[in-house]
Amino acid sequence: MLLKILEIFTLVSGLVYVWLQVRQSNWMWPVDILCCIAAAITFFAGSLWANFGLNVYYILMAFWGIHAWLRDSRKVDQGEIHLSKPSRRVYIVSILITLIGGTALIELLRFLGDPAPVMDGIIGILGVVGCWWLAQSYIDNWIIWIVADTLTLILCITQGLYWMSALYAVYVGMAVYGYLNWQKLGKYVE
Repeated sequence: MLLKILEIFTLVSGLVYVWLQVRQSNWMWPVDILCCIAAAITFFAGSLWANFGLNVYYILMAFWGIHAWLRDSRKVDQGEIHLSKPSRRVYIVSILITLIGGTALIELLRFLGDPAPVMDGIIGILGVVGCWWLAQSYIDNWIIWIVADTLTLILCITQGLYWMSALYAVYVGMAVYGYLNWQKLGKYVE
């Protein structure tokens, strides 16, 4: 019963979070922390170790995000969304993290007895890169989230986490909207 309540709380707080995220409201970060705590407990209970660890990582990144977004929001006008361009080095590092880190994570998850190590590992590593890109305000973070959230939706359905799957279905749609919205309102800052 408690896990279902946590799933529902994650759904509601996640909806608020993604709405705030698309609008680039700094309030998204505290809501994200609460959402991730509930999600981490839910994934922990299901032995989905990468998604558990990913939510702990999201909590830590929220604190970095608060700092980075407050700093960069001073560089744009009201209503504009601050964007940064990833360098070639960022692309290379991101690809290496995804390939090498993802492979290592999948093997670790197999060792830990994760019920879906490949899917959980891919989601986990995409979430690490996607969150890093979000905190840096790279517009392509939304593409990473479309893929990661679609995979998480499938994972949640296969694991019987139906409230969480509803949340990730919304996340997929909001990631598409976020990408389009950031293209429309984004301003690149140095």
